[in-house]
Amino acid sequence: MANYNFNLKGRNSKKLTPINLVVNYNYKRVVFYTRESVLPKFWDFEKQRAKETRSFSEYPEFNQRLNNIEATAKNVFRRYQNDHDNEEPSPAEYKKLLEAELKGTKNCVPKTFIEFTEYFIDQTKKRLEIEKKADSRSDIAGSYTQTLNCIKDYAKDKNKRVDFDMMDNDFYTDFIKYLETIQTSSDENGKKTKKYGFSANTIGKHIKNLKRILNEACTPEMNVNKFTFYKRFKVLKEDTDAIYLNENELQAMYELDLSNNSRLDRVRDLFLVGAWTGLRFSDFSCIQAKDIQGDFIYIQIQKTGQRVVIPIHWTVKAIMDKYKGQFENSLPPEISNVKMNAYLKEIGQKMDILNAKESVTIVKAGKTVQKKQMKWELLTTHTARRGFASNMYKAGIPTITIMSITGHKTEKAFLRYIKVTPDEHAKILMKYFQKSIQLKVV
Repeated sequence: MANYNFNLKGRNSKKLTPINLVVNYNYKRVVFYTRESVLPKFWDFEKQRAKETRSFSEYPEFNQRLNNIEATAKNVFRRYQNDHDNEEPSPAEYKKLLEAELKGTKNCVPKTFIEFTEYFIDQTKKRLEIEKKADSRSDIAGSYTQTLNCIKDYAKDKNKRVDFDMMDNDFYTDFIKYLETIQTSSDENGKKTKKYGFSANTIGKHIKNLKRILNEACTPEMNVNKFTFYKRFKVLKEDTDAIYLNENELQAMYELDLSNNSRLDRVRDLFLVGAWTGLRFSDFSCIQAKDIQGDFIYIQIQKTGQRVVIPIHWTVKAIMDKYKGQFENSLPPEISNVKMNAYLKEIGQKMDILNAKESVTIVKAGKTVQKKQMKWELLTTHTARRGFASNMYKAGIPTITIMSITGHKTEKAFLRYIKVTPDEHAKILMKYFQKSIQLKVV
C-alpha cells in the first residue's frame, strides 16, 4: 500500500516554502514537486495541511488543492495497477503518469525556462503579498520581469533557443555582450528607439536575477544544465559616482518651505527619516509604532533579518512631533519607491544648494562615459542611506558602530559604499591632527 505525505522543503524557514508530495510504496520513493507554497508558521506538520487560522484566510481553498493533488496521485496509482494486473509502477513511470495527469493545471511545475520564470515571478508576488511587502512586490517582481524580457529579446534577436540546458559559459558570454551593445528597434510608426547598451551594474543585476531563477529551478524535476555552469556566472559590478547629501544640504532640505505642497512635504520628511536612521527604503518607509520605544527605534531589517537599534536624531523627533496624532507611528505615510524618486527630484530642484553640476562616470556599452548632471537630478531614496553612512564616517563615528546600523558585513564593503572625497578625507585627518595637538598641550 502506498503512503502519501506532503512535506515542506524547509521546516524552519521564515519565507514562503515549497510543498512536495512524497509517495512511498514497497521500498520505492517518489517526490513530486507541487506548485504550492506556504509559510511554515501556517503549516500543521501533523495534519500535513495549512492551519485553520485567520492569519492565513485562504486555507480552505489551499487545503482543497492539496486534497485534489493527493486524490489524483491515488487515482493514477490505482489505475496503473488495474491496467497492469495489480503490478506497481516504477518511480519513473509513476512520476511521468502523475505529471501527465496534472499537466495543464496550476499544480504542474513548468519545465521550460520561460514558463518556469513566469511561474517563479508569480510565486514571488504571492510570497511578498503574504509577507505584507506590497511595495516590494512590484519592485522585486518587476526586476525579475525585466530580466525575463531581456532574455526573450535575446532569443528573438539572435534567433536562438533559450532553455535550462543552454545555460552555459557560451550563453553567459553572448548574453552579456548582447546587453552591452546598443540595440535598435522600430515601433509601429517606424520610429527607431534604443535599448540596452547597459552599464556593468545593470548587467550585473540581470545576471544576479538569472542565477537566482536557475538556483530555484535546480531540482531533479527540472532539466537544469547538469554541469551547473550558471554557478560560475560572474555578477558584474563597478563603483559608481553616486551622490550623498552632507549635513548642510540635509539641513537646507529640512528648512525648505513646502507648506503649500503636502505631497512634497511628506516625501521630504520621509527622506530625512532615512537620512538620519541609515535604513534602506524598504525599512524607513514602514517603521511601525511598536518599533519606536523612547529615544530609540528597534527594528528588524527586511533584507537580512538583522535586528538593529537606532537612536532617534533630533530631526526625526521634530518630524514625529509634526505628524503626531495623524498617523499611528507619528511618521509620514508609505509611498512607492518609484514615485518617491520622482518627487525627490522635484524637491531638489527647489534647493539652490543642489543646483550645481556633478561629474558622473559610468561604463555603458563597454565604454567609459563621463557626463555632468545637476545634483538634484541624481537624488534617489538610496541617497538617504548613503548620506547617513558618509556623514557619520566624516563625524568620526567608529566604523563598526555605523556598520551595526547599516548592516554591512565587512569594513571593505562599507568603505566602498560611503562617498567621501579626497578633500573630505584630508579634513578628517586634519581634525585628528588638531585633536592630538590639543591633547599633547594639555
